[in-house]
Amino acid sequence: MPAIQETGFLRKVCAIMMNVLLLNASYEPLQVIDALRAVNLLFAGKADLIECVPGREIRSATARHPLPSVLRLRYYVNVPRRGASWSRRGVLLRDHYTCQYCGKQLNGHDATIDHINPQWKCRRDGIRPHTWGNTVACCPRCQQRKGGRAMHEAGLKFHDPNFEPKMPRTNYLVLSSSLRPEWRQYVRV
Repeated sequence: MPAIQETGFLRKVCAIMMNVLLLNASYEPLQVIDALRAVNLLFAGKADLIECVPGREIRSATARHPLPSVLRLRYYVNVPRRGASWSRRGVLLRDHYTCQYCGKQLNGHDATIDHINPQWKCRRDGIRPHTWGNTVACCPRCQQRKGGRAMHEAGLKFHDPNFEPKMPRTNYLVLSSSLRPEWRQYVRV
């Protein structure tokens, strides 16, 4: 089957459909926007070009401009913090599929969630057991060693002494596809 040649019209449509990462003035990711909106923000003077798509440009009759990949707003936009919903998968992603007690790298099959304060103690004290601050990724060996006891009772410590289980900082940027290389330094994966 012959390859489809990219016509001028198709090239323009593809450029407009490309996604652009929009950063706040503080360089935290806000959202992914389409290239048309990105160009409008640039020409209105509301955003600065941080990264462009290599080898791609927007051309008019008199000028050429690089196709944006990452933009930063010139003024800070206050975005209210929204709490991420607790989930087993969310805890495993936050902890990078690593046992927080021994440092073992986990796969999806042997990864478990451990409650730092055992569930029975949380229920007894009227505290919700499934929270970001009370759960960590754990391997089955450490899970069994700890049992229904608190960390200090089982003689366990976090593998990384600086680790603190907490809610993920942001959840208002959800990327469903592969991350573009030029976005990696701005988006914490």
